[in-house]
Formats: sequence, C-alpha cells, structure tokens
Amino acid sequence: MHAGSLSLDAFLSRRSAERRLARLTHDVGLPEGRGLEFGAASNSTPLPEGLRVTYLDHAVDAAAVHPDAVQADYAWSGSTSLAERIGRTDYDFAIAVHAAHRVPNLLGWFRGIHAVLRPGGVLNLSLPDRRYTSDVSRRESTIAELVEADLLAYEQPSPRQIFAHTYETRTVDPAAVWEGTDVSQARRLFAESALPLAHARAAEALASKHHAACHCWVFTPLSFLTVIEEATRLGRFPFVFNQIAGTDPGGHEFFVSMRRDVQEDQQVLRPMQEGSIQYLRAILDRQRRIAELVARD
Repeated sequence: MHAGSLSLDAFLSRRSAERRLARLTHDVGLPEGRGLEFGAASNSTPLPEGLRVTYLDHAVDAAAVHPDAVQADYAWSGSTSLAERIGRTDYDFAIAVHAAHRVPNLLGWFRGIHAVLRPGGVLNLSLPDRRYTSDVSRRESTIAELVEADLLAYEQPSPRQIFAHTYETRTVDPAAVWEGTDVSQARRLFAESALPLAHARAAEALASKHHAACHCWVFTPLSFLTVIEEATRLGRFPFVFNQIAGTDPGGHEFFVSMRRDVQEDQQVLRPMQEGSIQYLRAILDRQRRIAELVARD
C-alpha cells in the first residue's frame, strides 16, 4: 500500500492546471480514500497524500526494467477473481493509464475491478486512439474478439493478439498525423522481418505461457463505445459510464470514466447503462462533425 506524494493543495493546483490529471481523477473523493492503479510502471498518477493506493500489473516485476518504477503490490491479468487476489471489496476508485488495451481478457478485467469497488466507486482510464499510434493500420477490435477472450478466460495474450501486434505495428508520429501525413505510407516497425517475427513470437508465447507485452485491443473512442454497448446488452459489462473525452488535437489518447452504480437491480441498471452510452455517443458524433467543418475552412 502506497500513499500519494503530493500535499492536497499541491494536487488541487496541479489538477486545475492539467486537464489530463483532472480526467484521470474524475470523481475521486478527497481528501482521503483508498484506490487501485493499474500498470503505473514509471509513470504513476500524481495523487494527494490522503489517498492510499495499491498498485497492480500483469506481473509483480513488470515494472522492473524502469529503475524509478513503482513496484506492483499484486499481479493480476484479468481472468481470475481480483477480490480473492487482493482481499478487499471497498475501494473508492481505480485508475488505469494505458493499461486496459494490454489486458488479454478485457471484459473479465472490467468485471474484476467492478467487484472490488464500493457502490459509487469510479474507474478512470486512458486508452490510445488507434488513429494516432503505432496501431494505425490495425482494424478495430470487435465484440466477437472480446467475447472469445472472455469465454476462454485468457490469462496471457493469445497468439492472434501477439501476431497482430507484432506484424501490423507501424512507425507513426501523432503530431505528423494531425498535420495530415498519409499514414498508409507508414513503414512497418519490423520492416521485412515483421511477418516471420510475428509468427515466431506468437509460437514462443504459446509454448512458454509467458505474458508477452502487446496491444491486445485496438480502439477509437467511438469503436470503444460500440463494443461496450454490445457487451452491456450481453450482460457482460457491469459499469455505468460517467463521461468520455475524445482525443485532443495533437494527442493520441482518449479518456473514459465509469462507475459502479449504487443501483444493482438489472431492470433499472440496464437502461441507465444504455442511456449513458447513447448520450456520450451523441457528444462524440457532434465533436466529430464540428472537427470536420473546421477542417474544411
């Protein structure tokens, strides 16, 4: 268990000046509380000293390559019970910065976090926007892929996930994309060796059961809402959305805030879930139309 390193005043000042920090700490109660942070590595979220934080990663030594990294308190990959792993179900918040897209079983991961938050607790996360990252040439993840990973309870990235990540990764500069660079011409990160290397890495991971680092999931803000809406209709996604912030100009990530609602009755909860998604989809659609109009001027 680690405590935040900033004074409350310093944190509030910094959050008021940094929109990214404000999004990652949306609805996080102050001045005290208990929370989780996933995949913090060498870039943990700056938090006030009154917040007690437990750190998790896919392995307890996952951050060891970073000399100043936060050491994970627990290892958890998403397909087993998080409540049994950490022994608590009363957390006030969870934060995941560029962690969710690396989780082999995303739906299981969401349900595991939901189970350890108190009613009213929030999960705030950031995800890379495929259009402005090395995943630019990859197709967006589908509900079929999420369901497969959930039914098979993936604990390590699958051969398909590893193969796609290795073979299709491109060299992309987000700033250049925003300036109009044709990303279809971006070269593969591993050039001519990409295809055999992808096969070799997938085969090696399958044989060793090693948790190979890769981008298991690929989204844009709208595609993420779409697959989550489908998962909600299947009863495989338990959260209610609070907000979604699309990718800022020049940026490469979007932000999502969701909550474990105090309402547990599915007949009441499901319309709330679907209504929040429809509302946020309308906001993203409006933002997209405005951006297109501005681009024409």
